[in-house]
Amino acid sequence: MADHQKTDETQKLQEAQINRALGVFLLFFTVIVLISILFTTTTIGKLTNLSAAAVIGLVGGILVYRGRPRR
Repeated sequence: MADHQKTDETQKLQEAQINRALGVFLLFFTVIVLISILFTTTTIGKLTNLSAAAVIGLVGGILVYRGRPRR
């Protein structure tokens, strides 16, 4: 029984680490997309980049939040 609990805790820890790593990557990518707004000349391109960054940043933030350590 203790082995089953240990593997379950290990699996939850691995999932949290994966979520956090993927979330940090998406947040980093969000920063790159936001910087690309400076180099976009058209208004529709800037709005497109801004909305894409918002969606990607939201997903990345949720993944980082879900990957936080539990107490």
